[in-house]
Amino acid sequence: MSALTARSQERGTLSLTASDGTELALHHWAPARPPAAAVFYVHGIQSHAGWLFETGPELAARGLAVYALERRGSGTSGGPRGHLLSAAQVLDDYANAVAVARARTPDVPLTLVGQSFGGSVLAALATQRRTADARLVFCAPALGQQRARHGSGEALAALRSAGGLGTAPLALADADYTDVTAYLDFMANDILMIRQVTSSTRSVMVQLEDAYMRGGTWDAAPAAHPVHFVRPQQDAIIDLDTSWQVLSGLTRRAIAVDFTDSGHYVEFSAARHRYWDWLAATATGGTR
Repeated sequence: MSALTARSQERGTLSLTASDGTELALHHWAPARPPAAAVFYVHGIQSHAGWLFETGPELAARGLAVYALERRGSGTSGGPRGHLLSAAQVLDDYANAVAVARARTPDVPLTLVGQSFGGSVLAALATQRRTADARLVFCAPALGQQRARHGSGEALAALRSAGGLGTAPLALADADYTDVTAYLDFMANDILMIRQVTSSTRSVMVQLEDAYMRGGTWDAAPAAHPVHFVRPQQDAIIDLDTSWQVLSGLTRRAIAVDFTDSGHYVEFSAARHRYWDWLAATATGGTR
């Protein structure tokens, strides 16, 4: 791949006002014809909607309407950079944005995709029954990772009770996401990429995990759609075995889907075209 390109598409941004007055950016891509389905993307801890510069157009070209809320403090959304005040606030932001996306595409299937840290946000939303009738896709999700790294004792409790605007770097390398030179160049020049987070954000990461680890299973309601777990071939960031164990404990409908030739960020890997095809087929129930 000599250069990064994007298909032509109808792209726009909606400005949403959160309950505390923070302005949040909801990006969207529309297909040329009426959509067969809609996809709402929950991005990771360092990324933002701009990382979907290929994924948005590619899914739109496959007939899907695509939405991506930039988390407060990320991308072009308002709020202190890299800062989250509480899990409740984050979940409210996303639940409200999903409602907007659903209202704009009321008559087609909706799929929510949680990538990396976005998977933790999506799991908390699902535990609180705030995902409505949506299909759920977890892509290299950060499920149970705080407990896997810090245990369940004093270290985790200290993170949970942390707060404030003091920042610390995220111990993640760009090469942990992809080994494709063009995408590494993109990341190196991405001025919106989150490189450090506040102590409060680290607390919220634990709070979100608490929400689904303590919230019971998702199968009390009648069986609905399968819940897909997209598993890269290798991942330098996520303990995928732990993530799969957590998701399998939350729902009996979990199905693992392996993507070979992929790293943590599947969209920036050799598997991306297969991933886009698979996601479009899954989101439409196999009709496209």
